[in-house]
Amino acid sequence: MSFAIRQPSVGWEPVPLTADGTLAVWGWFKPQAVNSVALQIPVEAWQAAGGSLPITVRLMACATGIGLLQGWTLLGQFYPLNEQTAPLLDVPLLPPPAGVDPAIILWSGDVGAMPMLAPMLDSSGFSYEPTQPVAVPVGDLLAGEDPAPMFEAIASLWQTIQHMETDVRRVRGQLEQATSKLASLNRDLKPEEHLAADNADKKDWQDARRWLRDASAVLAKSIKQIDTGIISGAGQRHRFADIIQQYVEPRRLFPGLKQAVIDFEMHHRTVKNVLMAAQAALNKGSADGERRANTVLNRIAAKMRQRRSNTRGTNA
Repeated sequence: MSFAIRQPSVGWEPVPLTADGTLAVWGWFKPQAVNSVALQIPVEAWQAAGGSLPITVRLMACATGIGLLQGWTLLGQFYPLNEQTAPLLDVPLLPPPAGVDPAIILWSGDVGAMPMLAPMLDSSGFSYEPTQPVAVPVGDLLAGEDPAPMFEAIASLWQTIQHMETDVRRVRGQLEQATSKLASLNRDLKPEEHLAADNADKKDWQDARRWLRDASAVLAKSIKQIDTGIISGAGQRHRFADIIQQYVEPRRLFPGLKQAVIDFEMHHRTVKNVLMAAQAALNKGSADGERRANTVLNRIAAKMRQRRSNTRGTNA
């Protein structure tokens, strides 16, 4: 299918490179409505082939239907198609080094939105005409768009997120302490307490123990959300940390920069919600359960003291 008539992708989709479909890559057409296609070679394909695949930029351009190739981005570097770079079209690609963005982006001028660097493809492959390099978009940025405010926004959000993570770790320790305290309170009445308590006290104690169990369950849920939820290393945190280290700190452009700002804003909100939920569980659920239990136990303790006093008076 011609790239010009393709609709933007809604997610990653397979792009066959051979007629029989035995060799394919993942593609995302026209992200953010920009005339490009982002491609990724599956890690499994590299592993199965021992790190050597017959995949070239020309092969991927043909498979995606691009007729007016402007250039491509490989390992974070943009190559405009011109007399000097044209021989690279047929060089087999190598596996990306660890920690390097594996995305390969092909930039197209098929719909006339950008200046043309190459004429139409014919059956023999690409031809080209020497030309001066032109300004082209990088990732989801428009030509000439300043990425600095986006990098600054992400850096600021990440700094705030890290401060909140410190608070989350502190509250998590308090949740552990509160859980232990509730567990120690959730017990059967001691023999002397059982003798001193009347039926109303015993019923109130059973109710208090239910409050203790409910509060403990809320605390356990908060701890699990912190340890294994979306803000944890098992969730999304490593992905955001990698973006910071690989792209934001060195101010290196990457596909999806604009979307990354939105993603960091959402993650910031998520961390804040997790922190607030943990604080609420600690301040209300735990406190309510502990207060109810202590109220009943204190009442029974007063009756125990009265009972002892009466026993001493009788013995005297």
